[in-house]
Amino acid sequence: MNRERAESYLRLVAEAELRQAATHLPGGAVVLPGTTGVEPGASAGRQQAAAAAALYRLPGHQREAIALQYYADLSETETARAIGISIGAVKAHTARAIAELRTALAAGASRLSIVAQVLTAVHALDQEAADQILDDFALAMGTRQAGEGGQLSPDLGSLLRSPAAHLPLGMLMSSRPSGASPPAAPGSPHRVVPVGQMIAVRGAAENVSGEMEDVRGEMYVLSYAQTASGARLTMAARTRGEFVPPGIGPSYRYRPYATFPVHQFTATDNRGTRYQVGFIGRGERRPSELTGQITLQPDPPSGIRWLDLATTAGEPAVRIDLNRPTDGEITASQAIASPGEHVLHYIAMRLLLLALEFPEEIRLHPAVPVPEPFTCIADGLGDVVAVLQACGALSALSPVPGQLAALCAGLKITGHGITAPPARDLPEPWLSMLAHYFRRKPRTALASDGCAAVAAAFPELDGIRLTIVGLHNSAGRTVLFVQADGLNPDGYDGRRDVEPDFPLRIWIRDSDGRWHATRPCGWAGTDHTEVTMRLQVLPALNRPAWIDVFAAGHSAQVRAALPLRWQ
Repeated sequence: MNRERAESYLRLVAEAELRQAATHLPGGAVVLPGTTGVEPGASAGRQQAAAAAALYRLPGHQREAIALQYYADLSETETARAIGISIGAVKAHTARAIAELRTALAAGASRLSIVAQVLTAVHALDQEAADQILDDFALAMGTRQAGEGGQLSPDLGSLLRSPAAHLPLGMLMSSRPSGASPPAAPGSPHRVVPVGQMIAVRGAAENVSGEMEDVRGEMYVLSYAQTASGARLTMAARTRGEFVPPGIGPSYRYRPYATFPVHQFTATDNRGTRYQVGFIGRGERRPSELTGQITLQPDPPSGIRWLDLATTAGEPAVRIDLNRPTDGEITASQAIASPGEHVLHYIAMRLLLLALEFPEEIRLHPAVPVPEPFTCIADGLGDVVAVLQACGALSALSPVPGQLAALCAGLKITGHGITAPPARDLPEPWLSMLAHYFRRKPRTALASDGCAAVAAAFPELDGIRLTIVGLHNSAGRTVLFVQADGLNPDGYDGRRDVEPDFPLRIWIRDSDGRWHATRPCGWAGTDHTEVTMRLQVLPALNRPAWIDVFAAGHSAQVRAALPLRWQ
């Protein structure tokens, strides 16, 4: 990729948007056609002469009214008298001009924001350089001067800094070039073991009303993982019998002790070291279900062979074998897709995920227009392709723009601006997702409930190291649990059930040959280096015998063939 070309392209877009916005200007508030190169200290007459040229592009009385108001400093009454129109007409003309200016500024800022974020997403331009150009654009628009009157200029700062404007590119902003993350400390442990062990639990827990309730149930331990941030057992549990959590809204989902007595657990390793047990987790859609991770303090040594986990007071501990071999095969290679193709593939994945949320009646009736979320993603795709090609991140011979155009056509999305003709052949994952989308019926059978003990440690991808620690089906929904080391979640505000950004594409192919996309549906972590993520798998898995997990970034990709042991 060419950094100089990338910076020049962004500046050219900024200049083009300045010229476009100038055709709607009442004058003086921002740079106008013909004023490029006019120094700030130029005479007022020279500046006004350059600015007045733009006014003659406005029709008739509208032009005269605005010219008199802004250049002769006349009141609305004086303006109306001078050109022989009513005060109401002066107000209408001025209001229309201001509205047109606001629309032009918003459209220009939105396009410029998209281009800037695409360039930073593929690392053709660093954030500091992009911000400088955006600041120059805002300054040229005269936001300070125009904002003093409170009329002409929208908040360009918020428009320019909005996350990816319309496109789902915010997730790519958090990624880093390969090798940019700090190296792991010498000797830092990284170990993952599939467990697949059911443990009975009985005790007491405080419900959401503050009352103690009897609890009994079973906990399925999916895996043991030890990374730089500590050791954790990933688990899924279900309560039954006497205890039924009260149905007081969804608050029980974030009060794990209200559904399971994790606070009474104790753990001891084969060396006799005892550990303090903590818990990170949440309730599921069913009030009786809970998923999460049991934490151990202090951090265990890397070579422990087993853990004796006591879950019920007065009963023997259950031994968890930590010497089980990790199943499956993991292969890493250079990315097949270019950085620009990675961006377009990610946008395609987001469109396909959105299609699965598409209302059934719209899918069955071609005359119904697509919902706004589709058009928001599609707006500006032509600009995205153009800027990727301009900076060298996307070859002019790449088939992906045409494939994306064909996908948009299949989903009834118009106005995307992609000039490449729709391709006849689509990537296999896209075709599989589309086939599921079009054959889906209102009463499609839900995926079977269950848990799968699956564990795999991936090599680094774009500075991020992923560890798969479990799979869970519940209420027709599949969640893949992963730990991500090196992810920077600064853009995530911590709200639960808010989709965080994630810079990698993760596809899953099941043993029946069907493809599934993933999207983050929540994460938790104690620091800004490693988090535990919940990736929702769409369509949901229906207990396949094995899965292939494909993770791709800008520079590399990983494939993991993993057998599944369901409970």
